[in-house]
Amino acid sequence: MSIPDFHVASVASGCDLAYIDSWHGRPASELPTSYTTLIGIHGVGFNSAVWTPLLPSLPTSVRFLAYNQRSYAQSSPAFEVKEGGGVDATAQYLCDLMDFVQWAIDTLHLPALDEQSQEGGIVLMGWSKGTVPLISLLSLLHLSAAPSPTSFLAHLPPSGLPHASLLKTRLRSILLFEAPGSAFGRPPTADYTNAMASVSPPNTSTPNEFAAAFAGWIGQYCDPLSLSDPPAADLPPSGLASLSPELLSRAWEPHCVAHGFSWRLAADADEVQRLARVALAPPGGVAVPVGFIYGTRTNGYCLDAARVVEEWWGVSGAAARRDEEGAEKSGSKTAVRAVEGTNHFAFVHEPEAFARAVLELVDELSP
Repeated sequence: MSIPDFHVASVASGCDLAYIDSWHGRPASELPTSYTTLIGIHGVGFNSAVWTPLLPSLPTSVRFLAYNQRSYAQSSPAFEVKEGGGVDATAQYLCDLMDFVQWAIDTLHLPALDEQSQEGGIVLMGWSKGTVPLISLLSLLHLSAAPSPTSFLAHLPPSGLPHASLLKTRLRSILLFEAPGSAFGRPPTADYTNAMASVSPPNTSTPNEFAAAFAGWIGQYCDPLSLSDPPAADLPPSGLASLSPELLSRAWEPHCVAHGFSWRLAADADEVQRLARVALAPPGGVAVPVGFIYGTRTNGYCLDAARVVEEWWGVSGAAARRDEEGAEKSGSKTAVRAVEGTNHFAFVHEPEAFARAVLELVDELSP
């Protein structure tokens, strides 16, 4: 497995964001005039190298970019949280996302979306905590009321979201993979509570102890007795033991875990719930096509979040599991895919199935 090198984008805000590019080094003469760009946003404790196992399963017509958030390898230091719930950091990280997209368009000359051919354009895909900037973007697009001072909305620039015009000219769709329950203000499930009890209040922990507890939980498989389908055979090890040593050495950054837990949509869980519902189930429908992906054997906290989204969108688990033969291009605004038998690291354990789910959603969500 060849892990791509990081390159560095110096974006408009003045910060540096390291990134990988699946097409780096490809001669300009070999680049197609129109293609889809998939931009990945990593989760807590893992930088963009974690996407490496997925890259060989993507078609050559898809360009994959992923940037390291602040505090991760070769990017600028973490934003210093000053507000309750880290809502000021959430606002900054949303702006970082927009800055990176604009930088990539200007510097890498990413093609715009051709509405007639449905070629080109950008798909934003968040994984785990990396879904929170995307949920914040959607809530910003849908919320009509004045922003609460305890939400991230109150900490956006006075001039508004930077580069907002590119949402109309470049953005094809948004994909959310394995959003955690915390992104929806959900109470922790038993699997999370048990795994994190020793490092949660009233107990104290060092950053390394907190990261170790998180690492032991994040890749768990849920109890097969809680599912209607039979257990998958020959499951890979759970947790970080399921990742190769090479991938771990490049992608896992435990010193970033504690900060990753410090920022969210709002300081209060009830307000997080409200913003998340506004983001994904607004009364008038979503402004941007949104797809949701999850592993059917993922940890309970992420599975609980998936069930919430399925309920909001009126999708059954069985419908989410349909295979590629059952998928149809419908131009729908929301859609769900479940990757069978896998967990929070579906793009590592089942990269072909994960890539198929992504491409199905991109196709289905296109007009």
